[in-house]
Amino acid sequence: MKHFYIFLTKLATKRNISIGLFLIVLFNVILLPKFPELISAIEIDIKSILDLKFSYSTDVAYTLFENLGERGRNAYKLSELFIDFPYAIIYGFTYAFIIITLFKINNLERFNIVSLTPFLISWFDILENTGIIVMLSKYPTKLVTICSLTSTFTSLKWIFAVITFVIVLTSLIYLIILKFKLRITN
Repeated sequence: MKHFYIFLTKLATKRNISIGLFLIVLFNVILLPKFPELISAIEIDIKSILDLKFSYSTDVAYTLFENLGERGRNAYKLSELFIDFPYAIIYGFTYAFIIITLFKINNLERFNIVSLTPFLISWFDILENTGIIVMLSKYPTKLVTICSLTSTFTSLKWIFAVITFVIVLTSLIYLIILKFKLRITN
């Protein structure tokens, strides 16, 4: 764990954070919403995909799969493989770099374990993607247990996303307070 943190610290540069944030915006604005349309010429209501729900039942998942049709299911599967998997890795590293940098500036490096929280989002996102791909691959067979596990992974992904957001926000507020106190004392 210590070696991984040292490795991350070396990579946590302004340049890498900027590249990561650029890629996150690129994924969110262009690739994630448009990829299914590009490869299958169909529109998928972005709000209906399982990845963006907090949780879902087997009925909700398989109703979506049925409504997508064969081309839509293939597009969804390909977007999970070629867009969402790399995206999970990119945002995991980027958010970890941001936390490491903020903790270093705030002199909170003793809490470095917290910088690994974004990797929990990534881990559960990858497990979620795997479950969705398996369900899509076995469609029309309903994999109730896999669907329940996948929904749990989706919920855990969102829980750790909120925790990561709170960590970043709290670190930024702490930094602002420190800067304000420094100005008052000078």
